[in-house]
Amino acid sequence: MVRIRILRGKAIARWRSLRQTGFSDLIVVAAILAVTLAGRGPAGDDGTAEAASVIPFAESRDAPAAEPETSSADGSSAAASRDRGAREAELAPSAVERAAVEPGAREPWAVEPRQRTGDHPANLLQLPASVESALVFDLEANRMHVFERSGQRAGEVGDYFVAVGKNGIDKAREGDEKTPVGIYFVTSYSPGERLPPIYGVGAFPISYPNSWDRRLRRTGSGIWIHGTDKDENSLEPQSSRGCLTLHNGDFRTMSDYIDIRRTPVIVTDAVSWTTAAAIEAHRASLAAAVETWRRDWESLDTDAYLAHYSPSFRTDDAMDLARWTAHKRRVNAQKSYIRVDVDDVGIYAYPGEAGLFLVTFEQRYGSSNFQSRRWKHQYWRIEDGAWRIVHEGSA
Repeated sequence: MVRIRILRGKAIARWRSLRQTGFSDLIVVAAILAVTLAGRGPAGDDGTAEAASVIPFAESRDAPAAEPETSSADGSSAAASRDRGAREAELAPSAVERAAVEPGAREPWAVEPRQRTGDHPANLLQLPASVESALVFDLEANRMHVFERSGQRAGEVGDYFVAVGKNGIDKAREGDEKTPVGIYFVTSYSPGERLPPIYGVGAFPISYPNSWDRRLRRTGSGIWIHGTDKDENSLEPQSSRGCLTLHNGDFRTMSDYIDIRRTPVIVTDAVSWTTAAAIEAHRASLAAAVETWRRDWESLDTDAYLAHYSPSFRTDDAMDLARWTAHKRRVNAQKSYIRVDVDDVGIYAYPGEAGLFLVTFEQRYGSSNFQSRRWKHQYWRIEDGAWRIVHEGSA
């Protein structure tokens, strides 16, 4: 797949260079292109608020109303079972559609590449073991970077033009026509034939507003990553109603890397580039804090467990530290043992929030009188020299 994308990019580049040259050369490049293009409720016994409802598809003036994906009893989306091959077939270009544009096409809205001090985005500290890719958006530079797992690290495999909200970034309220900054996850997929033409070949809704957005009282919904009805020369940098808009060819390429509800979508005002080694200290320190929190919870030492929470702590259902403390003391008093497993951990520096980190994981909880299994999102900060949890929720 990577080789096909490289060949496609080279073929298109050669097409452009040969526009004024021999017809036979153009036929060769066209042949290469043809081949490559074919191819919430009260906190539970396990200390996690109930999962929020599925994010609505539509925000006024931003995205059309659509019926949410059907979810199974365990919260997994029906779209998650769609393999990449099937989605690729859905996204195959029609005979009348333009050819896929060159990845990273810049004209006519050329944006100077941001100077890098490394090849790793500072927001991406650790991908979960089961996740193969991540999307990192640099809104000020109008770029989307695609990263794919390579061993224990993630390497960049693509860099594409993206249009953002016509009123800029830092979405705060419904209808402000701005693009949010934060960390989100793709919630579902809608093929282009079910959408108005403005959305191009398809759309991936993302989970705005997330737990942190709701804590900050940010409103709105219907933020999507989607295609376009514009050609490569008329998609302006600030032209959406808050969504992240790609050329159709780039959207098709990106779709190969999407796993519904699992692929992180890191939306930054400006990406800070560094080396993987430079962020390892933060990653290791926070991972150790999560493990200590887990062990202290299992120990039934409620004071040690509660010491991991910030005075400003909140849950998705607005439970503050005082209520959380009373709840956990009452619950733990009824236990003879607790077992907590934390798997598939993702660690991210949260964009737009100095010193805030998001940790995601699958939590398996078992006690003498209760069992559960669910995904948890925790927001951590260093306070008074120690890592503290400032928010805990489901998305």
